[in-house]
Formats: sequence, structure tokens, C-alpha cells
Amino acid sequence: MSLDGRAERRLIELGGAERYVEFTVRVAEATRPPAERTPLTLAIVLDRSGSMAGEKLETAKRATLAVIEQLDRRDRVALVIFDDRIEVLQPATALTSTVKSRLREALGAVQARASTALHEGWLSGCQAIADDGGMSAGGTLARCFLLTDGLANVGLTDPEQIASEAAGISRNAGIGTSTFGIGPDYDEHLLGPMAVAGGGQFHHLRTPAEIASTFVGELGGLLGVAAQRVRLELALDAGITAEVISAYWVEESPGQLSVAVGDLPAGDERHVVVRFGFPAGEDGLDRTVRARLVWLAEGIERQGEWRALSFAHASAAACAAEPRDPAVMHWVGLHQADRAERQATELNRRGDFAGAAQAVARAAGEIAQFAGNDAALSTAVAELEAARPTVAAPMAPMAAKEMYATSQRRSRAQRDFRRG
Repeated sequence: MSLDGRAERRLIELGGAERYVEFTVRVAEATRPPAERTPLTLAIVLDRSGSMAGEKLETAKRATLAVIEQLDRRDRVALVIFDDRIEVLQPATALTSTVKSRLREALGAVQARASTALHEGWLSGCQAIADDGGMSAGGTLARCFLLTDGLANVGLTDPEQIASEAAGISRNAGIGTSTFGIGPDYDEHLLGPMAVAGGGQFHHLRTPAEIASTFVGELGGLLGVAAQRVRLELALDAGITAEVISAYWVEESPGQLSVAVGDLPAGDERHVVVRFGFPAGEDGLDRTVRARLVWLAEGIERQGEWRALSFAHASAAACAAEPRDPAVMHWVGLHQADRAERQATELNRRGDFAGAAQAVARAAGEIAQFAGNDAALSTAVAELEAARPTVAAPMAPMAAKEMYATSQRRSRAQRDFRRG
């Protein structure tokens, strides 16, 4: 693991200022053969409510079997189905040929019915593998796949509470969550934050055919994971504030932030953009931000060295003369654009069409000020401007979901597996 932190500028006005820092998190290329991969403990949680009837449920069952066929005896799988009732079809068990046959038979009997106890179904899947004796040995990667096509309408339904639970389960039990929403009716503002908090990936599926390729694609990423539960820790001098612009779950305590980056495959690279606020100070006064990585490898927690980024108060003339680092502003602009699109879809859903249009217009204007010759930023500005009339009126559900999912996926540097 390696960490690099670059600031847009290092000088701060005497009256205080905001400065962006882009942190690059890198995982070394694989040094061990694929046959020595980390064993996987996987909970698959399938919605079988009435709206899943037909092709969606049948495709979900086939996708589940395709995932199971790619795993072997070193892996453990639990299978949970839910509507307004929860059924654990298979407790966490090593995937022998006998267990695979039993799962094929159990899935064949699953039929759609009733309403959607999404929270309880997901939680039951996490509990099924948290209670598994195979987890206690360490050195295992644990993930819950949640597939649904509807709104949570039974039990706990508040997105913020559920996302906080996902973060706690990831932190305390080591179980990540990836969410798969299919069709126009599920809530992306629930499934998206759940995946961010759980260190996994949120997938918007447009058709039943995309279930299989996305399940298998997500599995392939998990089988290549080299660093688990990666987090970026920040320690701040007194008076400094920090706001994460990128789509990552953040936990705060006085003078510290912990950014959950998630499980990373070998050779992966992530960019985390943070906006720091610096208080007023005298000319020459230094301010320091420290950062390090913490992760799990082969069941052992590892900690990188603290890296310090120093800033100094200076005159207005000196601050004005210091140029911005274009490499940093590249990522700042891209992640600002992604954030604005997510905010716009939420405001649009609430009926605040003017607010949604203002969110994308404001981001486009800010990015245009520093885009320069950066082609990617120019494209981002053009896309935001083009989105303004779209978000200024009621959006079609599928269009809103596509915008939200694409912006979150880009900000987290995650792949789109829908096309295989």
C-alpha cells in the first residue's frame, strides 16, 4: 500500500482559507498466484417480494448459481431470501459439491410474494456470516450481496440509519455490503449510501440480463482483493476543518477523520479529495495535516507511516502569486461534478427542481474557473450544463438512477460490470 497527498496550494491567507488536497491510494500489483487468493465468506440476499415475479427473480436465481459455481471448498456461502418474512435457505457453509446441489434445489423452489422487509433481510444475511465459525480464523474476506427491485416498506426504512448500520457492521464485524438495485422502483438514495458505508459497490441494473454479469463481475473483483477494509486516517491541527468531496463514508472525532475506502484489488488506485478549512493566523504560522493508511492483509491490521502536509499563512500577494496544482484540480473538478449530480438527483426527488438546477449550475461555474486545458474537466462542465434542464423538471426514475449510480461509481473508481 502507498499513499500520496498533494495540495492545490500550500499558502493560506491571513484571514483563513480553504484548500483542497488529493490523496492517492495505491495497492501494489499482485505478488502471489491467483490460486492463493483470500477465502471468501459471502452472504447472498435476494428480494422475492411480489414485484420480483417472473424474469427478474429467475435471472437472479441463475446469477446466484453462476456465482456459486466460481467458488470452491475454501469459500463459505449463506443464502437468504426475503419479502415481509425472512428465510435463511442456507446458513454459512463451505461450498462442497453437496452444498452446491442443495442450493440449486432450494433456489428452484423460490417464488415471488408479499412486500419488502429490506433492512431485516439484509441484516439477516450479515448475521448469517457474522455468526459463522469460519470467520473467526481471520484471513477471510466477508461480503453481503443485496439484490432488490423495490422500496423498503417493512421494518426499518430510514436510509441514514441503515447506512450507519452498514458502516458499523463493516467496521466491527468486517462484513462489507454491495447493493444491486434493479428496475425503476427501488431507492438509490438508500442502496447507494449502504454500499458506500459498507465499503462495497452500488449497482444500478436496467434489465434482468444485467444481474448475472454484475454479480459475476463483482465477485471477480472480490477474488482479487489484496487489501481489506482500507481506510484513510486524517489528523488535523486545532482549528482545521475537513470535508470529503469524494463518495466515501466518513467518521469524525475531535481533530480526526476516518475515511472508509473499502476492499481494494491488487494494482488498484483510488483518489480521495478533501477540502480543508484553515482558521486565521499570522504571517509564517504553519498548519499541519497528517494522513496515513490503515488496512487488513492476511487477517492482520497494517498501518502506514503518518505523512505530513504543511501549510503556511502568508500575505495576500504571496497567496495570489502561488499557482494551483493542475493535477490536484483535475480530481477536485471531477469529484465536484460527481457530487453535484448526486445532490441534484436527491433535490429533484424531493421536488426542489430549482435547487437541483442550481446545484449543477454552481458546480459547472466553479469547475470552469480552473478547468483550463483539461479535457476531462471541460467535458464535466459540459455534462453539468446539459444536465441542468433535465434536473429542473421531474426526472424519469431510470434516468435519475443512472445519473446517481454513474456519479458514485466514477467518484469511487469502480467498474461498470453491466456489459460483462
